[in-house]
Amino acid sequence: METSQLMWKTHHRKFNLLWDKFQNGYEPPIYNPEHAAGCNGRKNSLTLSIRVDQPDIIEKIHAVTNSIHHVEGVYIMPPEYYHVTVKWLGFLADQKQHDYDLEPQTLELILEQIDQILCGIPEFSLHLGGINGLASFIILEVEDNGTIAQIQGRFHEEATQVPNYVLEGEKWLPHLSIAALKSLDELDTLKTKMKELRNLEIGEIVVSQIDLIQATLQEPCPQYRTLRSFPLARNT
Repeated sequence: METSQLMWKTHHRKFNLLWDKFQNGYEPPIYNPEHAAGCNGRKNSLTLSIRVDQPDIIEKIHAVTNSIHHVEGVYIMPPEYYHVTVKWLGFLADQKQHDYDLEPQTLELILEQIDQILCGIPEFSLHLGGINGLASFIILEVEDNGTIAQIQGRFHEEATQVPNYVLEGEKWLPHLSIAALKSLDELDTLKTKMKELRNLEIGEIVVSQIDLIQATLQEPCPQYRTLRSFPLARNT
């Protein structure tokens, strides 16, 4: 598809570098949903995300996960987990103690700013492509033609109460996590299987809304709940 070919140019080089690193001697950290870097016991994380729940897309993702689920140490994420993160907002807290803490009154202002920004963002497409490895996760590469980074930039400029994070903007690689590594006992087997799946593409989805999601960190994977949906501007 010509549109897909154009979209792949934005992150293609970075994803290839990530693939080369994963395949050549890299030992991923072990997945532990009970911990997040610097969260200091915080459990309720808020993100703006794109839920991936289209039946045809889910079916193709299952074809991938069915090929790796038997590998020891691989935990397959349930379908209700499937999402593409647009912006991490922080952790809910009754009282702010850290930069990433969000108090209820601050959250209300943030939601107003988010609504004002997203209602002017046109609908866009995501292309879900090849399998890859990112930190503790097995992911599907996502090509968005740079749209998510642009949205993050709008937040940085206009949503003054939304915290900024190091890996956003040009450093952000959009992805969909489909599995996590709970041990490295069969890492070589997993890498071999991933090579067989490398060129498999999942398909394209049209993004018409972005959801505010609360993720409660717990075993075996975070519990996700949609709190609010923000519709994007319709393309005419």
